[in-house]
Amino acid sequence: MAQTAQTESVEDLLLEADRLVAEAASKGRSRNELLIAAQAKVAALPVDQRKNDHPDVIELRAQVESTQQSLKSANDNPVSRGMVYTCIFLSMLLMFLVGSLSLVYNKGVALLSEVETLAAQQPDRRFGQLERQLLVAQDDLFPPDQMQLASLPVELGGKPEDPAVQAKRPIDELARESSYVTLHELRDLNFRLKSLETRVGDFENLSASPFPGVLKFEDFVSGAMASGRNFVGAFKAADATAGLPASETKPNADNEETVKKSPAVYDTMNFFCQTQPAAKLQNKDGGAPNGATTQATAPQAPDSQVLGMDMRKIVDQACKYSLNYVSMTVPPVDSWSLRIRDSIDPYAVWILPCLYAALGSMIYFMRLILDTTQPNPPVYRIAHRMALAALAGMILAWFWGPAFGGNSEFKAVGFGLFTFAFVVGFSIDVFFSLLDRLVFISTNAISKFGGK
Repeated sequence: MAQTAQTESVEDLLLEADRLVAEAASKGRSRNELLIAAQAKVAALPVDQRKNDHPDVIELRAQVESTQQSLKSANDNPVSRGMVYTCIFLSMLLMFLVGSLSLVYNKGVALLSEVETLAAQQPDRRFGQLERQLLVAQDDLFPPDQMQLASLPVELGGKPEDPAVQAKRPIDELARESSYVTLHELRDLNFRLKSLETRVGDFENLSASPFPGVLKFEDFVSGAMASGRNFVGAFKAADATAGLPASETKPNADNEETVKKSPAVYDTMNFFCQTQPAAKLQNKDGGAPNGATTQATAPQAPDSQVLGMDMRKIVDQACKYSLNYVSMTVPPVDSWSLRIRDSIDPYAVWILPCLYAALGSMIYFMRLILDTTQPNPPVYRIAHRMALAALAGMILAWFWGPAFGGNSEFKAVGFGLFTFAFVVGFSIDVFFSLLDRLVFISTNAISKFGGK
């Protein structure tokens, strides 16, 4: 009876050793080689020798008690506040980075779609067509020697058919309405071009400094450095001119006035509209009114004809209707697409995939801290896994287009690049499974080389 009780006690000890080995493996602990060796020795004993006073059984019991104490101390270890605060800070920082950069990326994608839609309509050609149609319609509907009358005027005592009465051609209302529609379409196209040009420039600045306040800080630093250079330059200039006469050191008033009047940014149409009045000083008979010199009216019509169209009239029309462009100055919309792609490519290729994967790994560790049965992750494990997740996210971005872009089965899952990068960061095993699959496919493909 006593022998049976001792045997059952030793069997329970072996089962407890198996449970402790499995628990340690599930918690990521290193293998307890001493416990495994002691368990193997006891398991190899004959049944009649499995007694509590046997040296191997005593050794196994000691190893079981030591392992139980070690696991219990790990489970009872409270989560340190420093670790919690570190994880919270890192998660908030990653949330801010991911949110800000995702907003910039989404703005760029939406703007790129608008630019490509407009580029498909060939706005430069359409702008020129509308411009010429409106100019011809105005010359046809409102010639200089005609007045806008709905009926023919009749002099006192005269008759409409009297040849002495000058015939006034009535305005074609349908043609005039058509010219109004052309004008509105031209102004709408001008507004779209100007709006997109402004938004493309703003987006380039935003993509270069995506975080709030960074651009202002850069401007402040640049201004401070420029002020410092000017300050040092002023001292050097003062030392260099200390021995010169006053007449040589006197600044040139004309140059100062020129610098003050020179604008920092000069709009093309503003320049044309401001120079147009100077070109109209010449009278119809070729004279210069009010004493204006011939030199002021030098630019004349011979060079203003382009394919039979008077460019002066086109510029006059653009200034009259407050247009920002003429057909010769419409910016190339295709270049806007290239500029936007150059701005958003770094976000799509490595910045956002890395951040989404790092955020996924941070979520994994915050979940691990909530589990009281798991030991606290050390800082080096958090840093290592975040770096590995970021690297995996960047590699996914490299392989995304050629490997998964046209895969219908992968698209059916509903994953985008950033979503998949987040999942990989949360569970790095997904990435390694994918790599193993790619290695298997590559191995099979290579093994077929040279086969018949």
